[in-house]
Amino acid sequence: MGIRKWNWMLLAFFSLCFVGLEAQAYQVPKKILVSVGDLKENHKLSWRKETCALIHTLANQISDVAVNVTCRSFDVSNFADKELIELRRHHNYHLRLTRTREGEVKMDVSNWSRNFETDFENLQWKFKASPTDNTQNEAIAKAASNFFIYAANEKTFRAGLLVNGAAESNEIIYDQKKGLFLDKYTNEPLTIDQAYARFEKESPRKKNYLRTGIEIGVMLSAALGIYYKNLAYNRQDFDYALGEGIRKKLTGEAILFDDNDKFANVGHIFAGVLYYQTARANGFNSLESFLVSFASSAAWEFLEYHEVFSLNDQIMTPIGGYVIGEASYQISCALLAKGTTAGKVLAYSINPGLGLNHAIDKIQTGDKYASQPDCKKPRWSDISVYVGLEKNQKPFKPTAENTYVLGMSADVVNIENYAKPGHEAKMVYDTAMVKALLENNGGDGMGDLKLIAQVTMAAYYKKNVEQDAHGQLRGYDLILGVGSGTTFHDRGGDKQSGHEDFYGTINILGATARANIYYKGMNIQAEFGFYGDFAMVKSWALNDFEARNGGSLAGQPSVVQKRGYYWGLGTTTLAALSAEQGRFKVGYELQSSRASDIQSRHRNQSDVQDPADFQDSYMSHRIYVRFRLTKNLSFQLSREAIVRAGSANGQATAKGKETRTMGTLVYLF
Repeated sequence: MGIRKWNWMLLAFFSLCFVGLEAQAYQVPKKILVSVGDLKENHKLSWRKETCALIHTLANQISDVAVNVTCRSFDVSNFADKELIELRRHHNYHLRLTRTREGEVKMDVSNWSRNFETDFENLQWKFKASPTDNTQNEAIAKAASNFFIYAANEKTFRAGLLVNGAAESNEIIYDQKKGLFLDKYTNEPLTIDQAYARFEKESPRKKNYLRTGIEIGVMLSAALGIYYKNLAYNRQDFDYALGEGIRKKLTGEAILFDDNDKFANVGHIFAGVLYYQTARANGFNSLESFLVSFASSAAWEFLEYHEVFSLNDQIMTPIGGYVIGEASYQISCALLAKGTTAGKVLAYSINPGLGLNHAIDKIQTGDKYASQPDCKKPRWSDISVYVGLEKNQKPFKPTAENTYVLGMSADVVNIENYAKPGHEAKMVYDTAMVKALLENNGGDGMGDLKLIAQVTMAAYYKKNVEQDAHGQLRGYDLILGVGSGTTFHDRGGDKQSGHEDFYGTINILGATARANIYYKGMNIQAEFGFYGDFAMVKSWALNDFEARNGGSLAGQPSVVQKRGYYWGLGTTTLAALSAEQGRFKVGYELQSSRASDIQSRHRNQSDVQDPADFQDSYMSHRIYVRFRLTKNLSFQLSREAIVRAGSANGQATAKGKETRTMGTLVYLF
């Protein structure tokens, strides 16, 4: 072992000793009540006196300062030990020794002053009688001595555990030179109790690998059964035999963009959500759950060996699954924390995997949060559902439509003490906040669909918030982070004109920001996110391009010819601004997305001749006014304008504008 390593070990040892001495210096002596009872010879006091003498001797040998022992005899035949109620108020621990009629000694310790959730509540031992030697007394002495050592050096033990655990902590670090625990981001010194409290709050996840594998295996098996049940439909995508398909996927030759319809692609995102939710509900964190979803998606691509290894599926399934899955996880946990029946129903409806595992854990352990304890942490949330009437005018339809609209909006911040008075600056990992909007109206077929989800995976958080003389907040808080998102807008179609409009993005990675300003009862909130996208777009210029080419799409990628959309790359900007005071809230929301098509690695790429250069944009502006009627019920009036534009080779261009007016009743959970 090198000298440098020995120096490190000695430094760590003396640092730990320093922490232990510091802890001991400030430790108040622990008061321990000892109760001794004897069923074997209840009428005699000899064994009880001898045992009390032994306990006092052991306690004094270990420490005559750090522990204060009071030993008493109690009548075992009297079930109610009424003295304990009063004695409990004045002691930290209760050590009880009871000798049975067979000579066996039972010893238990109760912690009457637990400081932390992880402190023990009860310890128990049994010592069998030994007529031939003194083994029983030696075992009792050893167990009691270990307990007294713990009681006398409780903070030192806690400090030792923290020194080892600090390397895995997101909240604290241990400075070996100074022998101090520090805040990981501000370097402020922490007492042992402060450091332990922070470390204890960090999630002790218990990953359930077996259950995760079984549940995902069931999903893949069920999906494979459905796949082969619909073999006549799926056969059109077959390109390879078994050996050929596996070989070309491994060499990369068969890793291509597929040409499935939009519903199949949306189905892949939904599958990714189920994979992700399954892992998340079984104790995995967000990154681990993403990797499980990625691996499950890859496994599926090999199971359907007849088809290409789909590039678009390997983007949409794990990333889309992560964004929607993590958003639904955080929303579900926030709803469960509210404790209402309506909240529980909605929580388990949007995250059935969490509901299933909560039910299993409740039966097995009595604690539904056993596999995912950080789900019960407090979160700031603004979650609502709404229903109302809508009037919209689409550019490809001659008349306006009147229909219903329903949706859900959710905003969850997973930062402790967010929007509360205080001064703080720190880094937040494993999801800082999520936002989601799901909206549907009763148009043709399944109606129009709008989905926006954002996840801030890590962030810097700073706040400077105080309460004024009227109890109102004053100051600001700021969140700067990185994250991912997904958007999908299906605005329906018109059979007569042959027009169809949908624009979907997987916002792979981007920067996000949120700022709140509190002043005289008003909350002004500004949000901004900018992402790099993978896109699935029905080009707004496709009809014009086809008409300019004699009604033919020959020479274009098969996904354009068969499905009328393209795979593309682009950017998305999401922004919002709102002001709220009293019962009123006004706001503005923006989405601006742009994409251009990817012209390589398509299925049947050899048939692509002179592909068109498609470019599209999606711009949405929404303004709204909300008035709170009751604590949970509001009325909202909103107006939205959607502008779509597209071009092909810079020649075939088209542009259209849709307007929407909505009046809705909003229920806040």
